Amino acid sequence: MLDDESKYFSLSGDIPVGGPSTWHVIDWDQRRTISVTMDGEQDDESIAIEHLSRYSSQLSPSIYRIYISENGEIIKTYTDANDDQTECAHYPFLHEIILPEGIQTIQRDALEELDRLGPDADLVAYPACSKGSAKKVVFKYYFLWQYAQKSWKEMNLWMRLPRHPNIVPFDRVVIDELEGRVVGFTNNYVSGGSLEENKSRVFKLKWLQQLIQTVDDLNLRYGIAHQDVAPRNLLVDESTDSIMLFDFNFAARIKNPLQDEGECYYEQRNDIKGVIFTMYEIITQDDSLRRKPHEKQGLNDLQREWVKHPEVKLDHPVEAYRRVLQEWQERRAANLTGDAPEAINWPSRPKLPQRTIILKDMHGNPSPVTSEEWYGMRRDVLARGGKVLNWERPPQSRLNDGIRVLSTGEIIDC
Repeated sequence: MLDDESKYFSLSGDIPVGGPSTWHVIDWDQRRTISVTMDGEQDDESIAIEHLSRYSSQLSPSIYRIYISENGEIIKTYTDANDDQTECAHYPFLHEIILPEGIQTIQRDALEELDRLGPDADLVAYPACSKGSAKKVVFKYYFLWQYAQKSWKEMNLWMRLPRHPNIVPFDRVVIDELEGRVVGFTNNYVSGGSLEENKSRVFKLKWLQQLIQTVDDLNLRYGIAHQDVAPRNLLVDESTDSIMLFDFNFAARIKNPLQDEGECYYEQRNDIKGVIFTMYEIITQDDSLRRKPHEKQGLNDLQREWVKHPEVKLDHPVEAYRRVLQEWQERRAANLTGDAPEAINWPSRPKLPQRTIILKDMHGNPSPVTSEEWYGMRRDVLARGGKVLNWERPPQSRLNDGIRVLSTGEIIDC
């Protein structure tokens, strides 16, 4: 379930001299944009977010903007399309994408939402309305164009990784129900919660050894750096008694010369450091060092003695875990060069539509400027008779009341 701190954020606003101020706030829970207008020059979006958080679940989908009084009450609501700040991201067609052999697709309207795990990530099941053995998977997608490149990178990387006993498997590519465009993907769901969420397990030494082998395979065999090894991205498959790594949001090809399209390798985020920090945090329950910027996180900052937290359970002494890590560090230090024998690569994202606008130069003469069209405003797309992919959905509170919803946002009666 989305926590309150993750439900809202704002990328833009309009603060004229003297006011009133308007902030365009993203509601991750309902996947919609609502503008919040307040008197005066309000240069802090958190004020707008605080106001919206009190009313968002009560606002009709037809309301695009609200005006808030000094007392925090709604003075006026706006339903005119000109106040609609919703952006429609551009998605590539399925036929523009090269799918590895064996990768299947599924339509978004075949997925039934079960829970909201975080922004752009839901627990879903298919087939929808199943009374039998529906398959649970995690649906990762984007409805804001700013996340398009990272989604492209993560999907292409993950679906090309060979099946690995300690990496959560890729499931399917998700296409929309309107035009067959690729909007995201699913990966297998592993129950039990991450190591950050579920700290009641006995952390086994063999899980550390499995994690080390997984990182070695990614780095040295496939040429991939995960760059976000942390307790929140580690699960335990109880059926195989294995640790499982997931979430390739920050992953990158170690020797990719382009370093673009949502992909960038940073040595400061190397996976050796990630594994060592992860074990330190699991054993000591001290994650204070991880709050620093990556370039300021150093292994020398870790305490010389790792004091096990009283509630932490291990199946070997702390020294055994540290010895395994030390021996691994030494092995990896001797293997810093060389090409990955099974390096994973993928094609660039299909080209975006081009948009040309006319601007005036310094002499007042018209000058055409062409740029890539990452998105269009919903009001403009509808005005010219185009198709709009709907992402808006009922608030989480309604799911808690028992309604059932597809990943399209449509309420279903099963």
